[in-house]
Amino acid sequence: MNGIWIVTMKIFELKRQSDFSGFVALTQELVIQSAAGRKLFLNSIFMTDKELIATELDNIQSAIAVINQNANKKDISTLYLLLSEIKDIEKTLSGLGNNDVLNDIELFEVKTFALTAKKIFEIVQKFVFSNQLLLKAQTDFDLQVFDIVMKALDPENSGVATFYIYDAYSEKLAQLRKEESQATDTQHLADLQIQILEIEHEIRVSLSGQLKPYAGDLTTALNRVAYLDLLFAKAQFAERFELCCPKISDSQTEYIGIFNPEVKAILNERGNFYQKTDIVFGNYPTLITGINMGGKTVMLKTLALCQMLFQYGFYVPATQADIMIKDKIMFSFTDEQNHLQGLSSFAAEMKKVNEIIAQITENSKVLVLIDELARTTNPKEGASIVSAMLEILQVKQVSSFITTHYDIETTCRRLRVKGLKDDFNKDRLFDTKKITDNIRSLLNSIDYQLIDDTDGGTPNEAIRIAEMLGVNKELIIRAKTKIKQHTH
Repeated sequence: MNGIWIVTMKIFELKRQSDFSGFVALTQELVIQSAAGRKLFLNSIFMTDKELIATELDNIQSAIAVINQNANKKDISTLYLLLSEIKDIEKTLSGLGNNDVLNDIELFEVKTFALTAKKIFEIVQKFVFSNQLLLKAQTDFDLQVFDIVMKALDPENSGVATFYIYDAYSEKLAQLRKEESQATDTQHLADLQIQILEIEHEIRVSLSGQLKPYAGDLTTALNRVAYLDLLFAKAQFAERFELCCPKISDSQTEYIGIFNPEVKAILNERGNFYQKTDIVFGNYPTLITGINMGGKTVMLKTLALCQMLFQYGFYVPATQADIMIKDKIMFSFTDEQNHLQGLSSFAAEMKKVNEIIAQITENSKVLVLIDELARTTNPKEGASIVSAMLEILQVKQVSSFITTHYDIETTCRRLRVKGLKDDFNKDRLFDTKKITDNIRSLLNSIDYQLIDDTDGGTPNEAIRIAEMLGVNKELIIRAKTKIKQHTH
């Protein structure tokens, strides 16, 4: 069945959708240390503002430079450890700002955060002051707020991340607690405990009042820490997957050496070589044809993945990239969900095509990716639908790709997967008992580069590929006979 996805949402909303592009699966590899950082990541927006995207990319680039300095290894390790101790205390700080009286656990949260956050900022400021970390759109933060908080919540100046109502807060409290420890009369003990509870509550009220003016500063600090955590996670992520810093383009998108990290990892594990490819496109449709197993669907998913990474503020899987900003990404791939909705393959697909046309009629600044349009209907009508869709996309000047196996008449740009390599022995005999080995050999024999297709036809290598894979000989012979009959 055919499913469509319109990407303009926050990341936590993407997790509720089918992961067609692989974005959700890939970003699960992010090593975010803190609960606050994970929350910020999940609330990340699909950015369409050029300055916001540029700022984030520049900040990642700066963070990568910091983590790659050998002299910073110890500080970076300490930073990660401290970040892992940061809890999401936004609710506590919100209550503090709204005149709530904090309980002992909440006061402990505030104290622990102040103690840990100050150490984090001191490390980061060391990078900033030495001009190693150049963070755009990040103003200086006054660390004195942490000292004020610690003075209120650590009257004994222990510097330890624990909290209780200390004796140092009240001489009367200290005296009552001493009497409590020595009391033997039950009634007297109960009276002492009531007095102690009253004084402890008064101290909590007093502390909450003292801290309230700094609730906003502490919230800002929490947001800054969460951002630093996510930023360094993105930097690590870029290094681990060998991603590049994309440039923002106003005219066309161009990828040099684009690759799909998930597919690349799978092929490398199997001992197969992953071939990176180049692709460029502008505000117009492109038709992609090519042999089965030629990577057409993977290319569409990779284009979607790259656009999403770019506009959620990440580096992208390519050697070099220049990318246009889009208001939306719309892609249509196979999706079993429509079975549950009771729609036939074709009916579901046409419903989604209609949605795409409605969207691009309102706004042409969209990236549209459609895999095997009208594949479930007869070839003649299917080809007509593909051709008509290309015409609409061309008139609307929409950046778009459609893959197909149909012979299509169109004036739009055509690309074709190059296919079996020139030096491949097409007369080679494969062992019919070793299908898996045959597939591996075949995958290594395909050139996945996309080339301009000036012939206007579709590749006719399906039967040969089936034969090479070791498919039943009788089927192959009969199929070849049918082909000869149709061509004469």
